[in-house]
Amino acid sequence: MAEIKQGKNKFYIGENENNPQAQITFQQQGSNQIDIDHTGVPDELGGQGIGSKLVGAVVDYARDNNLKVTASCPFAKHVIEKHESYQDVYVD
Repeated sequence: MAEIKQGKNKFYIGENENNPQAQITFQQQGSNQIDIDHTGVPDELGGQGIGSKLVGAVVDYARDNNLKVTASCPFAKHVIEKHESYQDVYVD
């Protein structure tokens, strides 16, 4: 599994933040909330749990920064809703 790195309003896998192999992006929503708006994992990396690990990275980031999370990205919303351990930061 490749290392997950943090960029500006994103977490990603790859050598270059501007051309990542896989990424999840989020936008600030007010002073204490972020919205996950996109998760992108190419087919060749699919089925390895990378998308779920990227969602987990955003959840950890939210906890570390006392933020709440919403998800306009359907994939991220599904992952967060199925993990009981993510509910402390999730705002539906």
